[in-house]
Amino acid sequence: MILGTPGSGKSFSAKRSIVGVFLNTKDDILICDPEAEYFPLVNRLEGQVIKISPTSTQYVNPMDINLNYSEDDSPLALKSDFILSLCELVIGGKEVLQPVDKTVIDRAVRNVYRPFLADPDPEKMPILGDLYNELLKQPEPEAARIAAALELYVSGSLNVFNHRTNVELNNRLVCFDIKQLGKQLKKLGMLIVQDQVWNRVTVNRAERKSTRYYMDEFHLLLKEEQTAAYSVEIWKRFRKWGGIPTAITQNVKDLLASREVENIFGATR
Repeated sequence: MILGTPGSGKSFSAKRSIVGVFLNTKDDILICDPEAEYFPLVNRLEGQVIKISPTSTQYVNPMDINLNYSEDDSPLALKSDFILSLCELVIGGKEVLQPVDKTVIDRAVRNVYRPFLADPDPEKMPILGDLYNELLKQPEPEAARIAAALELYVSGSLNVFNHRTNVELNNRLVCFDIKQLGKQLKKLGMLIVQDQVWNRVTVNRAERKSTRYYMDEFHLLLKEEQTAAYSVEIWKRFRKWGGIPTAITQNVKDLLASREVENIFGATR
């Protein structure tokens, strides 16, 4: 973890680390760039920059999954946990997901992925709209409430994440530039990028290749309870599966205020 006050050199330190890894290893390097600080360096190193914004034509599908997504018999358990975190951010405010909400979302997730897992054709990969439609089919009033919150991100003005992925993430150095998402979408964008990186980690693990992940403004993912728990779980899995995460933040107070941060420090030893 790289912690420090504004102007103390956190980004510079991270960039030095990225250059060192790029020149001295064959590891893949992925960067979540909330403030568009890293893309000039990535361009200079002939890496790939993916700009995600409400007006962008580059899309990353939050529903992407591969069959190695989890070491469990079914990859759906961890993916369902991710979707729960996504829904928590979408609903927003002080209203946390209740047990009934989580049950409804989990059921909808399993129904949505069933056709794809039976026939893993990329053309059948679900999108957020499929989850929205499945939630509308559920009888519980909680399902309608969650679907109503998702509508803005499916058919509304913030539908940037309701598309299948249309970029090839095959460069060893990839920067996700999410600055233009704005405050409302930034945490959601960080969570989705984290999930995309996890997909890359699962692929690289089979090839015995390490995956480096640099995430700036990491404290934003620790504010909501479900999202913080999921992010810490992914942090641990990164390390177990050959990933090397680096979190960067100037909001040390917010970081330490998270109940989950002790687990991160424990996993960082």
